[in-house]
Amino acid sequence: MYINLFDSHVHSDNSPEGRDLVTALCSAAVDKGISGICITDACDMEEFEEQKYGKRLMYSCFAAHKAQDIFSQQLIVTNGVEMCQPLADPDRAVQVIGENRFDFVLGSLHKTRKYGDMMMLNYAHPALDLQDVFRSYYEELLEVVQWGHFDSLAHLGYPLRYLKPYNRTVDLAQIDDVFAEIMKSLVAQGKALELNTGGLRMEIEAFTPSNKYLQMYKDYGGEMITIGSDAECCNDIGCDIQAGLELLKSVGFKYFTVYKNRQPVMLRLL
Repeated sequence: MYINLFDSHVHSDNSPEGRDLVTALCSAAVDKGISGICITDACDMEEFEEQKYGKRLMYSCFAAHKAQDIFSQQLIVTNGVEMCQPLADPDRAVQVIGENRFDFVLGSLHKTRKYGDMMMLNYAHPALDLQDVFRSYYEELLEVVQWGHFDSLAHLGYPLRYLKPYNRTVDLAQIDDVFAEIMKSLVAQGKALELNTGGLRMEIEAFTPSNKYLQMYKDYGGEMITIGSDAECCNDIGCDIQAGLELLKSVGFKYFTVYKNRQPVMLRLL
């Protein structure tokens, strides 16, 4: 059993999908014996004004800083953001990141220009070319990586979460050329890759990314892995972090990474 437990992907009620206050999330983390959490509320640059993400992030940062004081003797609390669809408004995304002085920035892609929201797509439609859907997604994700104003790339296998219920499959090996470019760009820029445990609580019942792509990142020289539950409520804080650390060890990693003031801190797998 690992004793260094840090959940670097947590949503509070300041995310549209989040349900619980930051203080409640922190209390749950303490109860579960977790060493630290990072509050990474969402910021979707496609809907920045509509969803009032500026105010949401202000409240999120305030709540995280308040929690740092309240739980200073029990829990490490850092503040971050999941920057979603940053290329919808890349200049403003950079501005938002700079204004809020985050400890940690996740880069993510939930929607593509060609197919829209991966969560809402009708994967059962007979005319839908799944290989094109996935290649388009990962080619656009590569653009996000090349943009580069983040610390760790979130849930690399994101679309797979929503494909599973349709009993259809996609051959990701046909897209390995794009995956390779993603890994090379991450490593060249000194960026981390996230191991997201959230898929284990969904029908996909799997980590994202799988060990194959963790290994690919490592083979290209990648050393920095952040790990997060993608929790949206107290019950999910820290879920499967233990199993994730075991997976990292099996791939050959000796450390995982957390961020403070946008700087990586390597923690040994203990």
